[in-house]
Amino acid sequence: MINVAVLGYGTVGSGVVEVIETNKKDIERKIGTSIEVKYILDLRDFP
Repeated sequence: MINVAVLGYGTVGSGVVEVIETNKKDIERKIGTSIEVKYILDLRDFP
């Protein structure tokens, strides 16, 4: 299992999370293990 932390949740950070979530099955098939966005690090609070 690969856990990913994203530093910042602006234009780029939110785009990275969206790409990972949208293509999760393909990414997992290519890397051979599961992937999860575990942390999003930002100064602002998000629900």
